[in-house]
Amino acid sequence: MEAYRGGWEHLRDELDWLDEGLRTLLEIGGGNPWTDPSAPRKGLAVTEAELRGEAAPDSELLTSERWARYAESRRAKERQIAASAEAAMRAGVGLPLAQLCSRLRLTAWERRCVVLALAPELDRRYEKWFGYLNDDVTCKAATPDLAFRLLSDRPEDRRAAAAALGGGRALRRVLLAGGDGNEEAGAFARPRLKTPLRLDDRTVSFLLGTERMDARLSGFAEVYWPGDIGGLPPVPEDDPIRGAWRGWEQAVPDSGSLPFIHLWGQPGGGKLWRLRHLAAARGQRLLAVRLSGFPEEADRAEAAISRVVREALLTGAGIVLEEEYAKPDAPAANRRAWELALGLYASFSRRPLLAWISNVRRLPSELPVPAGAVWLSGEAAPPSAAERLRIWQTEIGDGGADLTESDWREVADKYRLTSGQIRRAWRQAAALAGARGAVPNRADLESAGRGQFRHRLAMLADRMEPARTWGDLVLPAEPLSLLKEACSQYRHRETVYGNWGFGRKLPYGRGLSVLFSGPPGTGKTMAAEIMAADLGLELYRIDLSRIVSKYIGETEQRLSELFAEAEHSGAILFFDEGDALFGKRTEVKDAHDKYANMEAAYLLQRIEAYDGITILATNLLQNMDEALLRRMSYVVKFPFPDAAERERIFRVHLPPGAPLDGGLDFAFLASRLDVSGGYIKNIVLGAAFLAAASGEPIGMGHMVRSARRELQKMGKILVKELFSPYADENSETFG
Repeated sequence: MEAYRGGWEHLRDELDWLDEGLRTLLEIGGGNPWTDPSAPRKGLAVTEAELRGEAAPDSELLTSERWARYAESRRAKERQIAASAEAAMRAGVGLPLAQLCSRLRLTAWERRCVVLALAPELDRRYEKWFGYLNDDVTCKAATPDLAFRLLSDRPEDRRAAAAALGGGRALRRVLLAGGDGNEEAGAFARPRLKTPLRLDDRTVSFLLGTERMDARLSGFAEVYWPGDIGGLPPVPEDDPIRGAWRGWEQAVPDSGSLPFIHLWGQPGGGKLWRLRHLAAARGQRLLAVRLSGFPEEADRAEAAISRVVREALLTGAGIVLEEEYAKPDAPAANRRAWELALGLYASFSRRPLLAWISNVRRLPSELPVPAGAVWLSGEAAPPSAAERLRIWQTEIGDGGADLTESDWREVADKYRLTSGQIRRAWRQAAALAGARGAVPNRADLESAGRGQFRHRLAMLADRMEPARTWGDLVLPAEPLSLLKEACSQYRHRETVYGNWGFGRKLPYGRGLSVLFSGPPGTGKTMAAEIMAADLGLELYRIDLSRIVSKYIGETEQRLSELFAEAEHSGAILFFDEGDALFGKRTEVKDAHDKYANMEAAYLLQRIEAYDGITILATNLLQNMDEALLRRMSYVVKFPFPDAAERERIFRVHLPPGAPLDGGLDFAFLASRLDVSGGYIKNIVLGAAFLAAASGEPIGMGHMVRSARRELQKMGKILVKELFSPYADENSETFG
């Protein structure tokens, strides 16, 4: 038998036996829709023969000799069709109808029913035939009654045919319109035997080859083909997901069993391309569904879920659900609907493959895992510093960049980017450099690297824009040295933990946690800004009003979100007034003490597990929990500045462009004003506004007046005699 050259030839032969069956049924039952004068009134009038009971019942039609000859002819034709289809499939020719029947394990009767329902989509003449045979000109579609009469070989086949149209079979649940529960109902509903059998729009487009994917899924779903992995990096041999998959294949030899894979990790870490490689190795398409783009209304969401499963079953694809953000309640949305739909997918698919990818790790109880599924999970960890350096240099650096070997290494160590983020950062850096007609330099890569951190920290904390440098910070040598040492430790963490192997000895506690303590205004917040600027990282000050909650467990939940987002971004978390959250745990006397201690214990564990930088600032070191102090990498004490340091602070707060009076005596001001740097900043700024209002350069009179107001805020009094030489110059200085 000659192989089919395409799906249309296959469908044409299928329609041949259907046409012969329709003619046979008309011959046995009598009449012809083209010549019968009563055809326009079918279903609207009762004939005399029907009143006399002379119409032949179905059982007599199916046992007639003429029908037996047709049934034998149809079976012979179907054997020829099957042989030609098998030859075509061996030759690599895709036949949608044959693929559909194989993937859904349809019986011969179910295949005939699909052809019957498809016929009106190919030729309108079938509508007239169906209206005539249905004895109802208003019903021009195939019906169960017509299918029972036309597609069965013997009367006893009707029971099996009725089961094939039942709600538990793929024909009804997947292929026919209304299989998702949206069937005709109410006063205008037809009897079951006269319910139209119409194929779902996607079933029709699949059989006719007019769509690559259901157009109704566009906007939140995408299909990846097995042959489109050429541009993807290979999955390493030692990848944990590859190992878990091989273990599953060995432990579960049945190819029909259902693996449910959960991958988590930073965006761009290769979760999706790992699954694309896996699906391609099985010769499967992969249907990726972005949950963030799903309809919010429950009815629309359930319809979309049904379409996703239908698409996967028709095309033999695996399904991967992409959770874009690390919302604690994200898997709960439409979870029951997903469980039912994925259970349907698992029961009908010959080679099911399900996956869930997210930024955070999920438990099986959080996800819509069908019953009996094999749970496989693993982290798509970001590449090591050495691997990041290789990606920067070999895959991207060849494009040309004004960087030294040391620059490449520092960028790779500093920014813990995934491979996808590195490629996006390079494109962004190239665009920045191209705008000025140059090649990317270190500043371009730094800016592009910071730009890759897409996160929601702004919902939980306030971003601070670092604008200070080390020259702006006035501190004694010891605390200043500790700050620079902390920055150096962060820069070289990959060398120590990765290249030198210390990370294998320390599975947790590899982050950098720093505690700043000292009186108000001594430079703690400024030091946090300077560290962020020096390391090229974002700085977020934690807003306690958005974190602390009176409800039990809610504070811990918000802190979990905060640290999860920070891990993706690499940002520095700055807890100002840290003693409010990290105070000493107390003796448990009531429920409030118990849960307060639980919050403190959770915070201690979370800070130790965080791989980034955490900075805590407090004015009351004695109130901090001892367990927290043990977990701090550095404790930096900010002392109250002496006169020499106060003079330097006065000078650094005056920008080069500010007009200064020649009589400004910073040493005199520093010796008379016993205040910290924060107050000195306010004094200098207030003096600048006073000078601008008077149209004069900033002079001692402005400084003294501004100092007087600042001291009043502090509840102190500026002693006139100490500033009398300058009080004579400006009578308003002391009011």
